[in-house]
Amino acid sequence: MSGKRTRSPPPKDRLASAGQRLLQVLAILGLIGIFAVLLHKGYSDVTAIARGSASGEFWPALLRYMFRNLAGG
Repeated sequence: MSGKRTRSPPPKDRLASAGQRLLQVLAILGLIGIFAVLLHKGYSDVTAIARGSASGEFWPALLRYMFRNLAGG
């Protein structure tokens, strides 16, 4: 083995790599936003079902709501 160290090649274009990094950050922030909207919608739906049903009818009402909305209706 030789004592010569090999370096990784430098980036082709620093501006292009910075642009790619910016797009990755924006994509991650967009995914976080989508998940936040989904969680908020789910929480509000479950809360509305809990308020509208008696204590013993909550789980059947939640299951009816979920299976009724599987097709997007």
